Amino acid sequence: MSITLKWGLITGMVYVIFSLVSNMLGLQQGGGSSAGLGILIYLLQWGGTFFTIYMGVKEIRDHELGGYINVGLAFRKGMAIALIGGLISAVFTLIYMNFIDPDMSDRILEGAEEQWDAANIPEEQREMSRKFTGIFLNPWIMAPFVIVWVALGGMVKSLIAGSILKNEAPPTVPMA
Repeated sequence: MSITLKWGLITGMVYVIFSLVSNMLGLQQGGGSSAGLGILIYLLQWGGTFFTIYMGVKEIRDHELGGYINVGLAFRKGMAIALIGGLISAVFTLIYMNFIDPDMSDRILEGAEEQWDAANIPEEQREMSRKFTGIFLNPWIMAPFVIVWVALGGMVKSLIAGSILKNEAPPTVPMA
């Protein structure tokens, strides 16, 4: 198994674990009382997935590239790890929302309705919001957005990891 695939699978499992924790704590439904906990879970997830991308790029640098890597190559390797993790997260989203918890979308919509009630949102705006929320809560629409979201975060994490881990090869050492 390649190092990229190994760390991509680990990254994907981190996303799955944090998604399960968020769902078990009811953070997917939103609400003001859980906002601080939601932010904490998000920061822990961000840190955990940064760590897996960092460790993957470091292992590639140290074991495949003789201790040398530039920021561009580190970025590409980190993005590959993130995209594998994103694919795993998207597949998990499809399975979870279709088979494990098919009522999740309804609960999220109910939570949104409560927030709209508290904010006294007019009915015309609610109808439009229901329509768009319903579209984006479709698992087949949500899964590609999961991949895009993970890829955007992967860009930032890969650039940071590459900047930390860069070790330019001397001019006589060929890069992969």
